[in-house]
Amino acid sequence: MTGLFPAVLNLASMADISTNATCGSTGPEMFCKLVEHVPGQPIRNAQCRICNQKSTTPTGNWILERSIDGVTFDPWQYYAMTDTECLTRFNINPRTGNPSYTRDDEVICTSFYSKIQPLENGEIHASLINGRPSADDPSSTLLNFTSARYIRLVFQRIRTLNADLMTLTQRDPKEVDAIVTRRYYYSIKDISVGGMCICYGHAKACPLNTYTKKFSCECEHNTCGESCDRCCPGYNQQPWMAGTFVTRHVCEKCNCHNKAEECYFNQTVADLSLSLNVQGQNRGGGVCINCHDNTAGINCQTCAAGFYRPAEVSAEEEDPCIPCSCDPHGSISQSCVPDSSQATPLQPAGSCRCKEGFGGLQCDRCAVGYMGYPSCQRCNCSVEGSTNADPCVTPCVCKENVKGGNCDHCKLGFFNLQGYNPRGCDKCSCMGISSQCSSSTWSYHNETTLMGWHLLGETGGRVWSVHRQTPPYLSVRHSDVVNDLGSAYYWNAPELYLGNKISAYGGSLVYTVSYTTDQQEPMAIRVTSQPDLIIEGGGIKIIDRRFGQPVYPSSPSTNHIPLSPANFLVAESAQPIGRRDFLSVLANVTRVMVRASYSTETSAVYR
Repeated sequence: MTGLFPAVLNLASMADISTNATCGSTGPEMFCKLVEHVPGQPIRNAQCRICNQKSTTPTGNWILERSIDGVTFDPWQYYAMTDTECLTRFNINPRTGNPSYTRDDEVICTSFYSKIQPLENGEIHASLINGRPSADDPSSTLLNFTSARYIRLVFQRIRTLNADLMTLTQRDPKEVDAIVTRRYYYSIKDISVGGMCICYGHAKACPLNTYTKKFSCECEHNTCGESCDRCCPGYNQQPWMAGTFVTRHVCEKCNCHNKAEECYFNQTVADLSLSLNVQGQNRGGGVCINCHDNTAGINCQTCAAGFYRPAEVSAEEEDPCIPCSCDPHGSISQSCVPDSSQATPLQPAGSCRCKEGFGGLQCDRCAVGYMGYPSCQRCNCSVEGSTNADPCVTPCVCKENVKGGNCDHCKLGFFNLQGYNPRGCDKCSCMGISSQCSSSTWSYHNETTLMGWHLLGETGGRVWSVHRQTPPYLSVRHSDVVNDLGSAYYWNAPELYLGNKISAYGGSLVYTVSYTTDQQEPMAIRVTSQPDLIIEGGGIKIIDRRFGQPVYPSSPSTNHIPLSPANFLVAESAQPIGRRDFLSVLANVTRVMVRASYSTETSAVYR
């Protein structure tokens, strides 16, 4: 791992250094060597001199402090003349012997460096990293603890061999030399800019710029910035991290399919495995910026509105997206299905979304049951109430419970004409009092909140709840729950969806499910023994008649389940449910469950 960190440099080089007090700061002062430091006594040899602002004295008790803002300083380490001084001066138990640490951010007091020799011009080499638990592979705690922009040395006492105590016999405090008790600060400012390189383990060299007189990081590992403190444009698939002695933390390139030069990291995208990396795996949170060539999406993998990519064209190809060809008369807009990942067998890539009465991939003809393009008027025979293969061919043949020349009215004693109902209309339930009824005019609203949903296994066992910060869909990774829940598991609806739901009769339960997987050729699983929708109420469990439908990767499947007896079976017997029992279920719904498992791939993420 050679080259990750620059050579050790003097932090004070070219830094702004200042003091608030020192011997000789207000004018020349006499000072003597340690053993002769007895104020009031005559000078007997040449060891006493005059000091000025450049003079130095061996230090006794002092504190090494650090700060980020230059205002608030925190201790890095305490230094005392003796272990006793650690307790009496700093109220800290001394760390005896060679300094050691139990935590990456532990602040200790040591007398290890407070030796008498040399009397002057000595150097103290103290490390804040060596001996700490993560010294070989620095943790974020250690990196934060050793970070500073300002360093301050608080000198509290000098070494005098206790000669100054002789003055106490004179009972005159004025005789105690002020330099012995004076506290003063020695500050080093802006070390990160002027004094040394802080390259966070991402520089191969740190040369001095002779013009600016500053050290400059030569970044590597796809990092940029004066301190290599961010990932370079286009390399944000994973978040930036400082390098360590063991791990380089190389910034990873985003996969924009060569359609964008920049990207940014999004943690939510990473948590939901929505971003594709350059290895073709859904790992990381890179989001491409300013996709060109009419592309769009997190990885520029799809097409912008009004364009689509044919199924045989790769997202890597140049100009993969071509304009949609939606008929202006029959289409809702000029946008079409953008790519195969959002296509269905009935709506391939490039197909348009049609207005009512129009059909075809480009909405350029009339739909079944309509005639007279480009006006496309409804044919005589009701599509909902007739059995005609072509509603435009008369005479109209009505369903069992439907009447009228156009098969557009329910018979007496029936109501709610619906196309999905093989008999056309539902029978009235007037308890023998009347044979006439009509569809209810009661209004009911859509329930779409995700708050309170949780995951259940086929045998029960709640394992996952939805919270406020959850995006507008549920998501779970197969590998996270398969060992706990088995092969099939369900999203279980909260209390809002339970209780008396009689007013929902005749409406629809609509939900969309999808999943993605890392496998190149994933296989969908068709769980024929497990239903897709389960509703319990009134002591009865019912299931969707069409249960076990397959869902294919990257192809969202939207299900509209009309809430009528014709679409449900009794779970225990697999027999059709009667209308009375169906109403009993809706009168007191106790559970609504939507299947969430559709693939055996451990990398699958269900939504």
